[in-house]
Amino acid sequence: MFQLKDINSDEYSDYYSSYLSLVDQEAALDHVLQDSLESTLSLLDDIDKPFSYKYAANKWSIGQVLMHDIDTERVFAYRALRFMRKDASVLPGFDQDVFVDALGDLAFAKAELQQSIIATRNATIQLFKNVTEESLKFKGNASGQVMTARVIPFLIAGHNSHHEKVIRERYLT
Repeated sequence: MFQLKDINSDEYSDYYSSYLSLVDQEAALDHVLQDSLESTLSLLDDIDKPFSYKYAANKWSIGQVLMHDIDTERVFAYRALRFMRKDASVLPGFDQDVFVDALGDLAFAKAELQQSIIATRNATIQLFKNVTEESLKFKGNASGQVMTARVIPFLIAGHNSHHEKVIRERYLT
């Protein structure tokens, strides 16, 4: 199975470089999502504040940050599916703030968030099982940016790492 270091820079937009930089270059496709899930579940164990907690006005709550990660993974998994099926349609972007605003003041229960995180991640892991290298290398277009499906698991892991760091540094201190 290939590793992050095998992915070429023409398989993703420079916008995503900061997320990819948070993932070990030796990380392999068949482990990166499981390892990321374990990291997220460890973070959940460390959270002792209410999921409605915001470290500042006009910032997302802990629950909103975690739901943002779930929503982003679902969007990226859908993109991966379309690319793996060699769909050349240009896929639209999504506005993360609209998604989070739509959550409103939803009360986030730790157990329910954990269940959603696990279910979403398991579905994403399953999506990437039994795929061909050819389908993973198909270049699709989302948000006006070219990317391959094979970069997406690493983007998901990097995106989660970014938000885990934010939660640890700004919400749990």
